[in-house]
Amino acid sequence: MNGFYDKLDELYGAGDLAAVEEFIRGAITGASGSGPGVAGLYNELAGFYRGVSRFSESEDAFTQALHIFEAAGMDATPEYATVLMNLAGLYRMRGDADRSVELFLIALRKLEGAGAGDSYAYISVLNNLGLAYQEKGDFRQALEYAGKALSLIRARNGDGHEIAASLNNLAAIRLRIGDLDKAGELISEALGIYDGMAETDVHHAAALTTNAALLCRKGDYTGALSGFRQSLELTRRFFGENIEFAVCRSNISNVCELLGDIPAAIEELSESVRIMEKILGADHSSVSGARKKLEQLRLSGK
Repeated sequence: MNGFYDKLDELYGAGDLAAVEEFIRGAITGASGSGPGVAGLYNELAGFYRGVSRFSESEDAFTQALHIFEAAGMDATPEYATVLMNLAGLYRMRGDADRSVELFLIALRKLEGAGAGDSYAYISVLNNLGLAYQEKGDFRQALEYAGKALSLIRARNGDGHEIAASLNNLAAIRLRIGDLDKAGELISEALGIYDGMAETDVHHAAALTTNAALLCRKGDYTGALSGFRQSLELTRRFFGENIEFAVCRSNISNVCELLGDIPAAIEELSESVRIMEKILGADHSSVSGARKKLEQLRLSGK
């Protein structure tokens, strides 16, 4: 399987999303049997679909992976818990924070039961619980889980990728509760790690977004605009026009408005609405809110 993942990394690095999908689906078609290896391939396919915001297809593929593990009697294993965690992440991205937290907690218990309470998968669940609780507005729980994740990854002497992602998660929560100094300290360390990497990391865009949001809170709108645009291009490179791409364009619109550039704000938000409608549907609350904001901008620009 090492050759498979090396090729997959190569395709992701090249930004050829159509080739990524074709490669994973081809591996599934060519696999013999329906054992754990095939479940792993479905998990990769589901992760791809989640990344490009094809949420229904992602859910189907994650569910298929879980069914394969269940049929093999592996529903108490770290591998099963990892797929469950990934499915929970999908629900979080779709805005169902309650269901997301429920599944993350089940995955956490399964990892503990399997003796994997200090594994990278366990740390990832903790980080994701921090994000999910943040979206629920429960910042005490969010800080607890994200802080524990960072402490564990440092204790394990984890590589830069895991440490930087954990730093960014904690920084984002600190930013949400208004602790700008601590958020700045954490995100500066994360960006320093990303900037020192030989190859661009897929999570760098998220850190750039957190830093841009921090700069905006501090009144540095020019710096914030630059940061959001860097994040936008990295997101496009790795995932195309997914939901994070749409949110980033909305963020750029907000900064343009603060800078007094209403035409640019309208253009950016129009594109954000177009993408969100395609992914979430015209009746989704996020789309309705963005469309209302767009109308307000158009009226103010007359």
